[in-house]
Amino acid sequence: MLTIFTPTYNRAHTLPRLYASLQKQDNKDFEWLVADDGSTDGTQGLFEQWAGKDNGFPIRYQKIAHGGKQRAINWGISHSRGDFFFIVDSDDYLTPDAVCFIIESLSLLPRDASFIGVSGLRSDINFLPLGEGFRVVGNVPWVDASNIERKRIGLSADMAEVFITDILRKYPFPVWNGETFTPEDVVWDKMALDGYKIRWINRIICVCDYQKGGLSDSSWLLLKENPMGFALLFDTKLRSAKGVNKRLHFLLNFLSCCFLGKEWRFIKKSCTPFWALVLSPVGFFLSRRRMRQINLYIQ
Repeated sequence: MLTIFTPTYNRAHTLPRLYASLQKQDNKDFEWLVADDGSTDGTQGLFEQWAGKDNGFPIRYQKIAHGGKQRAINWGISHSRGDFFFIVDSDDYLTPDAVCFIIESLSLLPRDASFIGVSGLRSDINFLPLGEGFRVVGNVPWVDASNIERKRIGLSADMAEVFITDILRKYPFPVWNGETFTPEDVVWDKMALDGYKIRWINRIICVCDYQKGGLSDSSWLLLKENPMGFALLFDTKLRSAKGVNKRLHFLLNFLSCCFLGKEWRFIKKSCTPFWALVLSPVGFFLSRRRMRQINLYIQ
C-alpha cells in the first residue's frame, strides 16, 4: 500500500482540490495521512467532514504542535502504514492515474537493494514541467540515478519522489531548535551518499500551484529564520561536490549560515573542519552581505 502524506498549515482553501484529485484516482490502494501543523483556519472541520464519507481509501488526520514541515514529515514517516511514502503538499494535486502509475512503476523496479523508490514529474497548473524539464540524453522515458547525480545527467526538473518507507525511516530530517525548515536535499543527498538511487520517470503525476507566502515563495525569509537548516544543506552538498570552485562555494555558504545562526561552534563539525576554520573570516564577511540582502528582499 502507498501512503500519500500531506503536511499542512492553514491551507483549508487548497485542500479540497487535493481531496478531489484523490477521489478521482484510478487505483485507491493508498491511505491519506495528514499532519496538520497547528492550522487555525478550519482545516480540522474539513477532515471531520471528509472522514465520514465513503472515499474508497482511509483518511488519517492528526493535529500536531506547530513545528514546520520537516517535523511534520518525521511524524508522518513514523506513523505511515504504507510500504511506500509519497509527500504531496497541500497546494498540490495529483493526476487521475498517479497512484496507478506509481504502483506499476514500483513493481517494475529491478530487484536491486540500491533502489529507494521512483519519481515522476511535477508540473504547473498548465501541465508544463517545473524547472528545466526532463533533459537526459536520448529522451529516454526514465533514468536510474542518485539525487546527487541529477545535475550531471541533466535532470533539473522538479520531481515528485516516492520512497520505500522502511528505508526512509532510517533518515529522519534533522531539526534545529528555534527553526522550522530544513531543505529536503539534506536527506535526499544523505541517502544518495549511502548509495541509494531512484528511477526518475518522464511523466507528470503531481500538479503544483505554489501559494503566495508559501515555502517556494519566501526563500530569503526562510534563510533568515532557518540559517542552520541551510547550513546543514551546504555541508551535505560539500560532501559530494567535485572541483575546487564548487567545494569552496558550498563551504563559504555553510560558514555564512553558521554565522547567521550564531552557531560558531558548529563550524568545527563541517566535513572539512580544517578549511572551515581557516576560511571562517571570509564566511563571516559573507554572512554580513547575506544579511543585507535578506533585509533588502524581505522589506
